[in-house]
Amino acid sequence: MDRLRELEMFVRVVESGSFSAAARDLNMGQPAISKTIASLEDRLGVRLLTRSTRKLSPTEAGTAFYERAIRAIGETNEAEAAAQGAGAGLEGRLRISAPVTFSRLHLVPKLGSFLDAHPGVQLDLVMDDRMVDLVAENIDAALRLGVLTDSALKARKLGQADRLAVAAPAYLARRGVPRTPADLLEHDSIIYGQSSGGQEWLFRRGTSETSYTSGRA
Repeated sequence: MDRLRELEMFVRVVESGSFSAAARDLNMGQPAISKTIASLEDRLGVRLLTRSTRKLSPTEAGTAFYERAIRAIGETNEAEAAAQGAGAGLEGRLRISAPVTFSRLHLVPKLGSFLDAHPGVQLDLVMDDRMVDLVAENIDAALRLGVLTDSALKARKLGQADRLAVAAPAYLARRGVPRTPADLLEHDSIIYGQSSGGQEWLFRRGTSETSYTSGRA
């Protein structure tokens, strides 16, 4: 099998969390996906995935492999795009939607160099934390955080970031320090609410996972 196709299958399994979901996304049979991943693990001589009670998750080696696979796929796509569009600059109106803080930290600092490289592009950046209706608001592309809802639109995972649970020293002195995620049920919490899973905190230790959903805010 083509190595790039093999990488794309593995990436899809990690991002979707199951062989069956990856098979649906790739319009393939689940046995073919399972066989490909098993063959990949045999060839590498390392376990890439582990099954939890809810879904498949990458092992430490699997996470490292996933990150490199993403880069390899992206570089291949960029090489193809460069070959196909050599000598042709981008032009036209591009309307992008993205969360406010993410835009300020990661998009706005890069807009100047992007527009310098593509002077024919008219860029509209819609900075909004709500779940923008892409069709109704004429959005060409959107950057989303969290778990995506079911949609006929195409999506690709660009990266992953950890979230931290923090508390003021004065609060901890008054209420005590939680030792486990379950202890959070006895504490007040402020959680940034998002329609895509923002109320749930997921804690990982090794290959085990546990979640905490706020009932107090």
